Amino acid sequence: MDQPVNSAITWRSQLLLWLLGMMGVLSLLLLSLPPLGETPLSPIALRVLVLAQPTILLTIAVLTGSRLALSVGLQAPVIVALSNRQNGWPLLQPQLWPALLGGLLSGVLLWAIAGVGQFLLPPAFSTASAPPLLLRFLYGGITEEILLRWGLMTFLLWLGWRWGQRRQGSPQKFWVTIAILLSALVFAAAHLPYAAAIGLPLTPVLISYLLLQNGLFGLIAGYLYWRYGLEAAIVAHWGVHIVLAILQG
Repeated sequence: MDQPVNSAITWRSQLLLWLLGMMGVLSLLLLSLPPLGETPLSPIALRVLVLAQPTILLTIAVLTGSRLALSVGLQAPVIVALSNRQNGWPLLQPQLWPALLGGLLSGVLLWAIAGVGQFLLPPAFSTASAPPLLLRFLYGGITEEILLRWGLMTFLLWLGWRWGQRRQGSPQKFWVTIAILLSALVFAAAHLPYAAAIGLPLTPVLISYLLLQNGLFGLIAGYLYWRYGLEAAIVAHWGVHIVLAILQG
């Protein structure tokens, strides 16, 4: 018989979350730096600056989620179990099918939206190169979920529970919905700077497209995180990129 899994978020759990997120941060090195004109900084210094901001945000997100998640019923059960040297597979199984289904449906939906969008978006969008698949898996699938779900969504739900419910009972679905919606909006908006960095004109149509496409998945990932755990959101995020890689060739 398996031993009961300790759900306490220890320093080992936080370290494992941070290390997983840092794999995604370091994968940013796979991106080519856009032309920056004349600058006194060396390429190495520029790379350090590129990594500094997400590293700081990741650290804040890990600490925030680890401090507040359990109080509002959110969790990362597999990661916590692994950090405590326990078997995480029984905890992953209930998350797998919902996560895979969410990733599959999201991927097909985003692919369909992209198919319509190609007739509305500027030509530069169709010729822009997609980030490397490894970066999408590591930064998108892991780091973004730690930042936006574990960190931001947890904090937003805690705020609603703390001030709206005065810490009474479990968080109401109203506050859960608000946390999912706001974190999905931030998740979608966070893709705009990258679009600008690769030279895409941020027209109203392109902004609406990016907000719609990424926001829809943000809603699904937020629901999966609330209902099943952080790992479900991560697996679904991976699933989206797999589906898009297959359908878009």
